[in-house]
This record gives sequence, C-alpha cells and structure tokens, in this order.
Amino acid sequence: MKNFHIAIPTPFREDESLYLEGFEPIVNYLKKNEVESLFVSGSTGEQHSLSIEERLHIIDYFNQKQFLDVELIFGVASTRTRDGVRLIQALEGSVFDVVMIGFPPYIKPTQQQAILYVDELLTHTSKDVILYNNPSRTGFDLSLDALHDLIRRHDNILGFKEAGDVHRHRDTMFPESFVRFAAGDENLVSNIKIDGCNGLSSMVGNVFPKEIKQTFDALLENRTVNVEETGQMIAQVTHGQTLVNIKAYYNQLGMGTGSCRSPLGVAR
Repeated sequence: MKNFHIAIPTPFREDESLYLEGFEPIVNYLKKNEVESLFVSGSTGEQHSLSIEERLHIIDYFNQKQFLDVELIFGVASTRTRDGVRLIQALEGSVFDVVMIGFPPYIKPTQQQAILYVDELLTHTSKDVILYNNPSRTGFDLSLDALHDLIRRHDNILGFKEAGDVHRHRDTMFPESFVRFAAGDENLVSNIKIDGCNGLSSMVGNVFPKEIKQTFDALLENRTVNVEETGQMIAQVTHGQTLVNIKAYYNQLGMGTGSCRSPLGVAR
C-alpha cells in the first residue's frame, strides 16, 4: 500500500447526475504527473451525496476501464451496515486495491457498535484496509482502545487516516509498515514532523500533484522544505470551499468535471 494518495472528485453533469466518463481525464492527468495512488469516493468525491447504486456504478466503471500503473482506493461508509456490506462485496472482485472504511455518519454509534460495524465489513473482504476517523463530519470519534482492538484482530488493516486529534497517536506503537495518513494537507508539516504521520491523503495534490508529493517526501526524509511556499499552495486550494476550488481547476483544464452537487454547487 502506497503512503501517498490523492483524493479525487466525482464528476457530475449539469443536472447533478453521474458523469462517469469524467473520471478518465482526471486519472490520466494525475498519472502524467507521477501520482501512483488515487482515492475514489471519499469526502472529496462527495461520497455521502452518492447513493449506494451510484457508488456501485463507479466501481463498475473502474472495472471496465482497467486503469494501469496506479493504485486505486475506494471509500466505504454507510449509515446502514448492510449497505456497507454491498459495497465491500462489490469491491472484493474489483480492480480496487485498497478499501478505506469510514464510520457511519450522523447516527453516532457507540465504540462497540462501531467495532461490530468494521468486524462485519471485514468478513466480506480480503483487500488491504485503511480505517478513517473523521469526527467533525460523522459525529463519531474512534477511541484508541477501539482502534488497537481492530488492528490487533484484523491483519489486513494496514493504515489509519486520522482527521480528529492526531496528537494522541504521537507515542503509540503501531505494527511495522503500518501507515498513519494525515487527513488532508492543512498542518502538513506539523503532521509529519511533530505528530509522526508517515502517510498523506491529499486534496491539494489535485492542483499541485508534483509539488505536494515532493514536499511530503522531503518531510519524511527530514530534508528542508519551503514552509512558506507550501503554505501558499495549500491556502490557494483550501481558501473558501476546497472541493469547489478543485473542480474549478479541473474545469479550467477542460476536463468537464462539472460542479459539486447542491448546496455545494450553488453560487456563493
């Protein structure tokens, strides 16, 4: 599993329907810029605006395209366990290499209910797995005890993406080769140098793919980076609504990525 990937947007038509063919120019653009891993159907992909059927259509599309020389990650998160199982089962025989499992949004499960949710999904896959903790979006915060219980019992959990309190993992021992992904590019320098993340799930990389990857590699290798220049790139993409900015950039390149689904797609 790669320790650097870019979370890509989902293309839509003007009527907000899926535009599956719009994925191809994004994938090809990032591959030309030496990106080796892509994350599909995450927050950047407007995951929770997508129905389960739409997500299954995306999986089928990537199966048909058979993109070569790039690792593919698919985000699975659902309010109902049975919907998560449908997605996991569809991914098992697919071209996707890694599954990123997010926790059910809005319903605020207990720690034990969240553990059982992951346990059930993992009975249906042999894929490598990244767990994704994103309390600001889901209203649920995975505890350290629950995280390490899941890692201990499931040897295909090879990564963890933390969008909550990254500081709490500073002194924690993880399995060898385990990847701790920084969730996004803000605080990139401190996430790597201070908090010990050794992976990056990047949004800004859609606009600055080579630059963000070079910065990330330099941080891992304790080489000097231009903090001010890095901050300017990140601020340029994250100012206002990050996803709107990313889609505007791809549209400027003539990719026809479309706008976000409303209300994100509504003019500000």
